[in-house]
Amino acid sequence: MNGVELKKLRTEAGMTQAELAEGLGYFSKGKPNRSIVARWENNHQSINSRIEKAIIVTINEKKEVGNVSISR
Repeated sequence: MNGVELKKLRTEAGMTQAELAEGLGYFSKGKPNRSIVARWENNHQSINSRIEKAIIVTINEKKEVGNVSISR
């Protein structure tokens, strides 16, 4: 996965960089560290296979939650 692919997947899922960082457990000073996602998307840092799998799982979980309808 490269940065362009990551950004496409993230935006199609309706996630911000901060939301993805939070889902992956990347925090700095108690807040989601969106800069790691920005570095990946801009190809300043490579995405290893372990992180790629975690990204896919996190994005898929977001998509599943977004498609759930709650009935009363």
